[in-house]
Amino acid sequence: MQVVKATTSDMPQVIELLKIILDEMELPFYLNNDQNEVTKLFTKTFQSKTYTNDADVLVAKVDNQVAGLAFGYPGKNEDVLDDEFQKHFDQVNIPAQEIYEDPEADADEWYLDSLVVNPEFQNQGIGTTLLNAIPKFAKQRGLTKVGLLVDDLNPNAERLYRRIGFRDDHEQVVSNHHYKHLKLDL
Repeated sequence: MQVVKATTSDMPQVIELLKIILDEMELPFYLNNDQNEVTKLFTKTFQSKTYTNDADVLVAKVDNQVAGLAFGYPGKNEDVLDDEFQKHFDQVNIPAQEIYEDPEADADEWYLDSLVVNPEFQNQGIGTTLLNAIPKFAKQRGLTKVGLLVDDLNPNAERLYRRIGFRDDHEQVVSNHHYKHLKLDL
């Protein structure tokens, strides 16, 4: 198994996995809009030149199936990426609105926005493989830190991150959920 940047043909599987996280985060945008239109919006956004250049959609593949994904970006790009979503609302049947209510990333880090493993491949080391691949992509972008948020209600994920070497940085609230902002020095 290899971790590589996602291709256009991977996007349908990538978006389906991202929806697992969006559902858990209980984002009003995700919960209050037609799921098919949300899928179209995410697909158009993730296939945009901005996302291709300013973010990294990393996938672990098993037999040409996306077994897991890590989506991240340099923290300084967060506003640019959020703005890109706004450019695609006119292409779907959803009124323009904020998707993410609060900032998540610190400007000096490669921010791991999303890590998710396809339920068919859980407990096979996919998440660990993805986490171990991230420093390479962060370093390619000239960054020396990786940051992420872990939900206070997700101790299993927190144990995994700490086992890889992530440490406490600060507490943070996003969309009314409490998170620990953890960092890994490269």
